[in-house]
Amino acid sequence: MIPARWMRIEQDGRATLRAAAAGFARVQGARAAPALLWMRTEEGGVACALVAPLKFAPGRRPRWGAWALAPLVASYRAFGLRAWYEANGVWLSGAPVAAGEGFAAGACAVIAFHFLPLHKDFMDVLRHRIEAQQGWQFDNAWPSAEEHLAISDSLALEAAGAAP
Repeated sequence: MIPARWMRIEQDGRATLRAAAAGFARVQGARAAPALLWMRTEEGGVACALVAPLKFAPGRRPRWGAWALAPLVASYRAFGLRAWYEANGVWLSGAPVAAGEGFAAGACAVIAFHFLPLHKDFMDVLRHRIEAQQGWQFDNAWPSAEEHLAISDSLALEAAGAAP
């Protein structure tokens, strides 16, 4: 099992999580542990960013969405729902319930996505599905001082209207 980090971020908004993940990713090295940053959104959903050194991600960027969202599909299916991946999103019974976006930052692939958890245990199921698919072992973690500074800098850039 590959050590990985599970990090809850206390920010407000999906765009903010994207900026925080970009800042976090820029200070990761090529040998860093993969991480899943996540937060609750104002509308009751969850925003996540899977941050992993490029060696973990599929070689072709168009495949990053499917790679990162497959555990989300499996999580919905674990609750008996008909879910599938299509067009950088997850669909349930013909309606989109999650959307994802992938980009590179530093030595990492970052796939940001948001979704509605349909059960109180959904995040636990998602965590286990990611671990099973990737061969990772998550440990709850907090950003280091360097990571926290990079996240803060990226959020300040976003607040100033500059793309992080």
